[in-house]
Amino acid sequence: MSAERELWFTGPRRVEVRQGKPLPSLAPGEVKARALHSGISQGTELLLYRDEGPRVFDPSLDTPGTPIYPRRYGYSWVGEIVESRCAEAPVGQRIFALRPHGDVHLLRPEAMRVLPASVPSVRATLAANLETALTVVWDGGIAIGDRVLVLGGGIVGLLVAMLSKGAGAKRVAVVEPSPRRRRAALALGADDVRSPEEDVAQGEFDVVIEATGDPACLDRAIAHAAVEAMVVVASFYGERRSPLALGTEFHRRRLQLKASQVSRIPSHKSARWDTHRRFALVVDYLSDARLDALLDAPVPFAEAPAAMARLDADPGVALQTVFAYP
Repeated sequence: MSAERELWFTGPRRVEVRQGKPLPSLAPGEVKARALHSGISQGTELLLYRDEGPRVFDPSLDTPGTPIYPRRYGYSWVGEIVESRCAEAPVGQRIFALRPHGDVHLLRPEAMRVLPASVPSVRATLAANLETALTVVWDGGIAIGDRVLVLGGGIVGLLVAMLSKGAGAKRVAVVEPSPRRRRAALALGADDVRSPEEDVAQGEFDVVIEATGDPACLDRAIAHAAVEAMVVVASFYGERRSPLALGTEFHRRRLQLKASQVSRIPSHKSARWDTHRRFALVVDYLSDARLDALLDAPVPFAEAPAAMARLDADPGVALQTVFAYP
């Protein structure tokens, strides 16, 4: 019944590590899992931190009128089962869950995914972003021989670049201002990396992925797309707006503009794939040690407010920020 620590977003640019309420006893079928690591989904969590998200911040959780603050958030949590009333989930099993940052969670089997011993806990925090990147690649229809451009070398963009090569893309280019992220793109198999200042749009790519988080970059994405090519919006813009030119290249080249969102399996896959099968594929990718190049040194959970402030001040300096729980 002891209270545990929780991370709370309490207002614009304010987060606190608080003591939570005492936990109830386990119900039949439930487990108690204690945190090992949790990963910050930088794009979405900075929208919340800066109060730049939509007024209904998370439609899967919020009803109209739900205030933005205070709230818990996060969806890349890795823990170990320490108590169990579920026969299929023994004590000692490590699990991944779409749950907020904090010391412990009570979970039912449908809310957690089992992790094999071969996947380190800190690397497993990439699971949510891998699911997102995999869905982006599916939505883009990336195939053998394609020329793919990724705008934005955050974690999702870098993973999309890696998975695009695995899907058979002949050439994968990444445009990203951060030198550190450009080096990470090369380590994951990108063929060409460049800064925005070096980038010249030539209308040559079969699939363009917009993953910068900046809607103003959609014009750049359209300028890079070849005739009848696909532009996939992987970014979540929140309340950000930007004018978009749809009267020239977009119209004459008969381009497709598509939103990608991880909560649904793309329709052309849904007859054979569900979220369980998709996560099983994600676990296969998590065995790739190259992913460790995306992981920054873990930050003690108690230092979460300072970590968020650093990301806010210079988001391009980080790769995957991970909290460690003692």
